[in-house]
Amino acid sequence: MNARKIVALVKKDLTQYFASPMGYLVLAVYFLVGGFFFWLIAVQSRNASMIPVFQNTIILLLFITPMITMRLWSEEEKSGTAELLCTSPLTLWDIVVAKYLAAMAFFGAMLASTLVYLIVMLSVGNPDLGPVVANYLGYILAAGAFFSLGLLASTLSENQIVSAVIAYGMLLMLWVIGAAGGNVQGPLGDFLKYISVFEHLDDFFKGVLDLTHVFYFLSIIFVGLFLSVKVLESKRT
Repeated sequence: MNARKIVALVKKDLTQYFASPMGYLVLAVYFLVGGFFFWLIAVQSRNASMIPVFQNTIILLLFITPMITMRLWSEEEKSGTAELLCTSPLTLWDIVVAKYLAAMAFFGAMLASTLVYLIVMLSVGNPDLGPVVANYLGYILAAGAFFSLGLLASTLSENQIVSAVIAYGMLLMLWVIGAAGGNVQGPLGDFLKYISVFEHLDDFFKGVLDLTHVFYFLSIIFVGLFLSVKVLESKRT
């Protein structure tokens, strides 16, 4: 991989996020909703915990992700720059990784707002930082999995709306499939529960760090990026 060119592509895509009204709209919605839940929890429960904030904003992230990722590749095809990228010295893996890192960098700007909540908690209380770290790790891993699937959806269509709908479908399926697993007996039910995002997030939100869950999210991230590369390869040929 060409690190210098990947960084340049990341900067280009990240700049486009902040050059678009949609980018600021997403940030504003995330900040306002996250702030509301934190205020509600701090005032009503007076509990020095980030768990309720993450539990609520992860659902919000489920719906925001397609808005963030729908343009990652679809925009390149719409503007006619996809062919230029594919024939550049960059490999398809370079392109896919750069697109993914740009989305994650934008998510980092969103996540930065939660540090304000953490600072407030530390100033007025004495929260256990162990569970807080587990909460953050699970939240970031889940976001990484969401964005990898969103990127995959973006490579499947040059229409951004179609890409967003595909991403919504994949993410919602991963979210609710555990409920179907609860109604199915035997190995199939266990498998459906295993591939449910919620089943793996729950322990993180409880402050439990289990490498099985880390592996699950890393696997989804890899599969999403791998399939994105394969889709682009099929389009190039």
